Amino acid sequence: MKRVLLCALALALGLAAAAAGCGATQAEDDPQRTQAITAAQVIREFRQAPGAPKLRKAPADPAWEQLNFGLDVPEKLHTRYGVFNVYVVKPGRPQAVDSLLTNKETLKALKKSRDGVYWEYDTHARSYVAYKRYGSNVVLAWWNERKETGTDARWDRLDSLMSDLVSG
Repeated sequence: MKRVLLCALALALGLAAAAAGCGATQAEDDPQRTQAITAAQVIREFRQAPGAPKLRKAPADPAWEQLNFGLDVPEKLHTRYGVFNVYVVKPGRPQAVDSLLTNKETLKALKKSRDGVYWEYDTHARSYVAYKRYGSNVVLAWWNERKETGTDARWDRLDSLMSDLVSG
C-alpha cells in the first residue's frame, strides 16, 4: 500500500509539471464543463459519507487543489476507498484537466471507455489508474492495485460520492 501511496504522490508532482505546458483542451468540447465544483464541496461530500472520512489538501499547486487521505491512511479507509486523489482544477486552467487525462509517458490523450473512465498503467505502482472527470474541473484518480483494468466496490463508492457532487 505504501508503494501505491508514494506512486500517487510522484504522479501528482509529474502532473503539476505537465499542466504547466499543455495547450489545446479537451474541456472545450465537454458538455460537463459548465458545472464547476469547489474543493470545499468535495470535502463536505466526503464528510457526509459513512464514517465521515476527512480529506486532506496536498501542498499548494498553481493548477489545482489535490485532496486525499494523506500518507498514513487508516486501514479502514483504505479497505473502503483504496488509494486515490481528487484534483480540483482552479478556474481558468482547462489545460490542467487535459494534463490529468493524458498518458504521463507518451503525453497522448487517454481514451475514454464507455463508462467514462480513462485508464493508464502506472509503471511505478505496477497497477492501473482509473481517471474520471466530474463537472468541468474535477478529476478523480484511483489506483485499482491490479495489473489489469477494472473497478470494484471501492471505486463504486468513490464514483457515487463524486457523481452526487455533479447531480446536486
